[in-house]
Amino acid sequence: MPPATQAQAPGQAPHQQQDDDGLLALIVAALAANTTAQALTKALSVPFKAAGIGGTALASAAALVLSGPRDIPLKGPPGPAVRWAVRHNLLRKASFFLNAARRTQQAIKAARSQDQPATAAIRTALAAEKTYLGQHVAASAQRVQAASAVDGMAAKHGDLLGWNTVKDSRTTAECYEAAGKNFHAARPPAIGFPGATHPNCRCYPGPPHPGAKVLP
Repeated sequence: MPPATQAQAPGQAPHQQQDDDGLLALIVAALAANTTAQALTKALSVPFKAAGIGGTALASAAALVLSGPRDIPLKGPPGPAVRWAVRHNLLRKASFFLNAARRTQQAIKAARSQDQPATAAIRTALAAEKTYLGQHVAASAQRVQAASAVDGMAAKHGDLLGWNTVKDSRTTAECYEAAGKNFHAARPPAIGFPGATHPNCRCYPGPPHPGAKVLP
C-alpha cells in the first residue's frame, strides 16, 4: 500500500504536511468504518476541530462525500494493479474530504467576517464541491478501468509491461515522454498507469518493449 501522503503543496510548511498526513490516515479509517454522515462527523469531530475545521463544515463535507458512490464496482477478482487503484482511490477520497471541509470552513469564516449569514455561504460552497466530487468520482473510475487493463495485460505478459501512447496534437508531455518505455504492473510509475495519467489519457498497456527503460 502506498504511503498515506499527498505531494506537498507549494508554500506548505513541513509541519502542515505532517499534520495532514495524520488527518488523512484518520479519515481513511473513518471512511472504512462509518457509513452515515452523522457517524463520520462524530468520529472526526475532535481531530477536525484541532485542525481549525468546525462541526458545520465537517458535517457538510461528510454528507457530500457519502452522497457519492461508496466504491467503484469491480469486474471479477482484482489483480495487483486494481488493488493499488482501490487503495489509492480511498486515499484520494480522504484528501477530497479534507479539502472540501477546509474550503467550506473558509467560506463560513468569510461570510461571518462580513456579517453575512453562513447558510448561504455553505450552500454556495457545496454547489462547487459537488462539481469537484463528480470529477473525483470520474477520476476514480478511470483509475480502476486503467488498472484493470494493466492486470489483464500482466496476466498474459507478466509484471513488466510496455507503455504505449497515441501521438498527435493532443498528446501531453508526460504521456509523450512515457511512450516506448516499460513499467511494472504491481508498482505503478509516478505518473500512474497508462490510461489514467490525466482525464483524457489515451495511453494503454502492452507487451514489454525489449531493452526499454523502466519508468520511475
